[in-house]
Amino acid sequence: MVLRGQNTDSNTTYLFLTGPNRQDKGVKLTSPDNAVVSGNPDSFTEVKTKPDKTWEYSIYTANLPFDAGSYSIYAESQPNAKDQLGPEASQINLIIKKPYIMADISPLSVNGQLFTVNGTAIGIPPAVQIWILGDNYVFNTTIPVNPDASFTFNADATVSEKIPKGQNYLIVQHPMADNQFDLVISGDYVHNLKLNNSTILFKLIGPGSLQGSNAANALISAFHDGMANDPTLIDDTFAIIPFTVGDLRR
Repeated sequence: MVLRGQNTDSNTTYLFLTGPNRQDKGVKLTSPDNAVVSGNPDSFTEVKTKPDKTWEYSIYTANLPFDAGSYSIYAESQPNAKDQLGPEASQINLIIKKPYIMADISPLSVNGQLFTVNGTAIGIPPAVQIWILGDNYVFNTTIPVNPDASFTFNADATVSEKIPKGQNYLIVQHPMADNQFDLVISGDYVHNLKLNNSTILFKLIGPGSLQGSNAANALISAFHDGMANDPTLIDDTFAIIPFTVGDLRR
């Protein structure tokens, strides 16, 4: 997001932020673990005031370790922490939502015909990853996310006709705040790219691989292991939809 304002009192505008799990007096925007100190310009995010007395600053919240919640960004003409704000200070309110994902499949009972997956990826990552798991069957692809956070995957006959009869599992993976997929297929195996720069978790394709519900449960467990302790919201989350393929195909 781009912050803009006016400063008629000094050649430098000083920015800091307050919010959940941050120092009460405020923290530096670019280093939110570091508290600002009144009278110490280096502890603030400094922005040069333009000749027309305006200022502008771009902040990329996806790259910062912010918890979901409500924040306030303060701009002022002097390096003063929140407890010493001057009358000229301005306040900008910011709400950061925790990324999450929702998805549905239509029709829910797939019998070889075309089907569609629709969903919403809050946080608007560039793409989501789709997994379809069944007995001796794996399908994996990524699809783009639209600017309104929606996404759509249309499964044509080359996909739907190969899905085995019985119970199958559709899993849609959200890369979360770092926009990087943690769990990926490499060769016959599922890897976690965040563990030791890539750790094999289990075999998904070929002899000795996990199948159907066992594969889905292993993938879900891997997601939960990452999500269990993730204050920076960078470990992937998911939505799962069990669906069936009947005996009748048309």
